[in-house]
Amino acid sequence: MDSREYLPLSKRLKQEIIKALLYVIHLLVWSIKFVKLSGIYLFIPKGVFSPKFTITTSLVMKVLDKEIKEDDVVLDMGTGSGIIAIVAARKARLVYAIDVNEKALATAMLNAKMNNISGNKIRFIRGSLFEPLKGKRFSLIIFNPPYLYGVPSTPYEMAIETTPSLLIKFLAQAKRYLTNNGRIILAYSTLSSSKLLWRMIIKCSWSCKFLAYKKLPWETIFIIRLRPRS
Repeated sequence: MDSREYLPLSKRLKQEIIKALLYVIHLLVWSIKFVKLSGIYLFIPKGVFSPKFTITTSLVMKVLDKEIKEDDVVLDMGTGSGIIAIVAARKARLVYAIDVNEKALATAMLNAKMNNISGNKIRFIRGSLFEPLKGKRFSLIIFNPPYLYGVPSTPYEMAIETTPSLLIKFLAQAKRYLTNNGRIILAYSTLSSSKLLWRMIIKCSWSCKFLAYKKLPWETIFIIRLRPRS
């Protein structure tokens, strides 16, 4: 799917600049290998996305502080370093953490142990989107997706780059994996295609509520809650 259908040239240029800046940041983080974010210590080896020095993860964590309930069964879609799964596991009944990157999944497991999360609180699964989750349902699905457009060729690039089809598939499939009254927490950015997001929300009959946003000079990052429209 051609991203040019959804992004004007000005946004495509901004995205290329952000990709370059993110890579420079990650070269620094990978050389240090350890970061701390909101009291959580993380090991970040080369090839794994670091939530440090990015706004989106911190905004999601702030929302989850009020959103997660003690009886929630949570899915952390694209767990990466595992920081969202760690935050969720401190309060929720059970967390499933999924990632297509085998190295990221191993890193997330290590980070959970480093932060004293019991082994029976998080189940780590390798896979893409909902493929390995047949028959499972969740009261809360958290998705902080890559929103820079491109065709990734490395595990690191898969954490920051995608095609429009990722969001389309997620929003088209997610209802089948929610419990009654289940909801989705989704992070997004105006640097990506808001046109695509709203089109899919309407097409797939989701109700939407804005929970938080952060305005930056080059983009606005926002967090929304989605529920199936009755």
